[in-house]
Amino acid sequence: MNKLAPLLALLVVAVACKTPAKSSRKGAAGADGEYSGEAGGPRLAYAKGEDMPEADIRETEFKSAGTSEVRTIFFEYDQYGLSADATEALRGNVEWLKRAGMKVLVEGHADERGTAEYNLALGQKRAKTVREFYVRSGVAATQVGTISYGKERPDCTGDYDACGPKNRRAVTLVAPKK
Repeated sequence: MNKLAPLLALLVVAVACKTPAKSSRKGAAGADGEYSGEAGGPRLAYAKGEDMPEADIRETEFKSAGTSEVRTIFFEYDQYGLSADATEALRGNVEWLKRAGMKVLVEGHADERGTAEYNLALGQKRAKTVREFYVRSGVAATQVGTISYGKERPDCTGDYDACGPKNRRAVTLVAPKK
C-alpha cells in the first residue's frame, strides 16, 4: 500500500494539471491559428512575418498621419474582431499606407472597465488584429509594429456611456522610413 500512495498522488497531480479547453468566446483564437471577430463570421488567418523590431519602435517618433485618410478603428465592448465598418476603414488605411511608404505603429486601447492587465492584453489583441489586416493587405510586416496602452491613455474621460466606445480603439501612427 505504501508504494501505491505516491502513484495515486502523481495521478491526482497529472489530472489536476490538464490543459483547459479552448475558449469559444467571440474573438478567440482557434486551434488552426485563425481568429474571428464575430461568432460565425469570416475567419482571418494570422499573417506571417516578423513584427517591427522593438528597438526600432522605441527609436522612432511616430505621429498621427495628419490626414483623414488614415482612420481610427473602434471595437465593441470586450471584443477585438473587426466590424464591417472597421474593415472598410482599414482598406482605406492600407491604400494610403502603401502610397506613403511609411513605418507604422498600431496602438491598442481599451475602456476603463476591467483590470489593467486584462485591458493591456485586450489592447494588444486589438492592435495585432489591425496589424494582421495591414500585413495581409500588402503592407510589409517588418514596417508594422504594435503597442498596447490598455486603459492608460483614454481619448475621452467622463461619463462611461459617452466615453467607453471612444476609448475602445486601435490608432494607426506613422513615421518616415529612414
